[in-house]
Amino acid sequence: MAKEVIFEKLGKKEAMLLLKAFDYTVDDEGYVCSPQGLRIASEENPDAFIKLENAALTPGSLEVIDGSPDSISKFIREKVESK
Repeated sequence: MAKEVIFEKLGKKEAMLLLKAFDYTVDDEGYVCSPQGLRIASEENPDAFIKLENAALTPGSLEVIDGSPDSISKFIREKVESK
């Protein structure tokens, strides 16, 4: 039996608190910044940076990725293939 996958969307305030708990910040323009203060580039589009409303934390690594369907699909495929 397949496991059910549920994606939950946090509000802006909750997302900022969660990121802050892992030393990430959000700059004045709404971009997620690394603990070193640098904007995080999108893996899908390296010329773009990840905005708070599109950010997703990956379980286990606490890496910030785009929360787009393509990024989430890639993340799941990589996890399944590594097992």
